[in-house]
Amino acid sequence: MKLFGKSEERWVTALRRYRSSKGIKRIKVSDCVCQAKIFDHVRIRDKILFEIERDVCSETSGGDEPYNVSDRVSKLDWTKADDFNRPWVKIFLPHFKKTMNSFLAEMGYALYDLDQMWYQQYLEGDTHGWHTHGGSYTGVYYLEFPAGSSKTQLYSPFDFKKHTIKAKEGDIIFFPTHFIHRGPPNTSEKKTIVSFNFKIDFADRAVSGVKPIQERVDGYILE
Repeated sequence: MKLFGKSEERWVTALRRYRSSKGIKRIKVSDCVCQAKIFDHVRIRDKILFEIERDVCSETSGGDEPYNVSDRVSKLDWTKADDFNRPWVKIFLPHFKKTMNSFLAEMGYALYDLDQMWYQQYLEGDTHGWHTHGGSYTGVYYLEFPAGSSKTQLYSPFDFKKHTIKAKEGDIIFFPTHFIHRGPPNTSEKKTIVSFNFKIDFADRAVSGVKPIQERVDGYILE
């Protein structure tokens, strides 16, 4: 089976052909991918990478499994994604929160629930195939991203036009979880990213006005 090249985009052609015959009208509403710099990336980068390197984790994705041929990630801790007491997460969360507050203020939301957070390390040739996430928003923090690393690609379901995110190390992006996206085959020696899922809430801002942004982790509000 050919995994990469022109043949991998056949699903897009098939979807366009399928939905063009169903009589569903699509009304275009502007949406976006938000991109920023993580707060104090230079100071926390090596500390987080140190904890990830010492993490005893045999978890991998894909490999030779025939049912998952489009995924191959050399190291990740997805099965622990809801544990916010992991050492590297405890280093990262305060800086993530500061950046997240700017994102929420920009978008007009009042509250967010952080559901999962996990790292993925890609060696040369590793890839994460087309997929979506649950919740409201997902995102990527480019923790270790040397020149030549593969860039995140996504499709908007409105027109199925492919977008490639022009990210640099230290960047973080947020986008709606229904955007179909992937990590193409990596072309650098190694890249490390942090992914996360969260739900947002407008709350009662239209009635009560703007209040300080709040964060919930495991149901508890963090001030």
